Amino acid sequence: MDVARRRGARVAQEIGRDCLAVRVRLLSRAVTRVYDTALRPYGLTIAQLNLLTSIAVRQPVPAGQVAQLLSMEISTLSRNARLLRQDGLIDIERAEHGNGRVLRLTDAGSEKLAELRSAWRDAQQQAHELIGADVATSIKQRVDAMFAEQLATASPQ
Repeated sequence: MDVARRRGARVAQEIGRDCLAVRVRLLSRAVTRVYDTALRPYGLTIAQLNLLTSIAVRQPVPAGQVAQLLSMEISTLSRNARLLRQDGLIDIERAEHGNGRVLRLTDAGSEKLAELRSAWRDAQQQAHELIGADVATSIKQRVDAMFAEQLATASPQ
């Protein structure tokens, strides 16, 4: 039993010392807190803002396409979309074919984006200061490349 514990401890030390996923998750939580704090007075989280901006850029857009683009489960997207609809920020309509949904920003949603822009910019600056300009640039370039690849291979909905 003592041998197994020591072996387990060595493995745990290696994972704790080297695991990139743990560090990325911790970084993600820290950055998310920055944005969520800035957006709180506007009644939104960064996840909801991300959804709003994705809809605004592509509208009208099938919900399944948004979920795919944001690497999000459709159930998570549906839950967040319902909250945004309750707040009057988006419309959710039945798709012409099948049982999917189509998402569209309302005028109130467009106004909300304009209203919170300054707070988002402040959070953006704080996030850059938190992680450093070089890291921020590197993350943006890598994620932009991944997103472009995802867009190129995304199936039309």
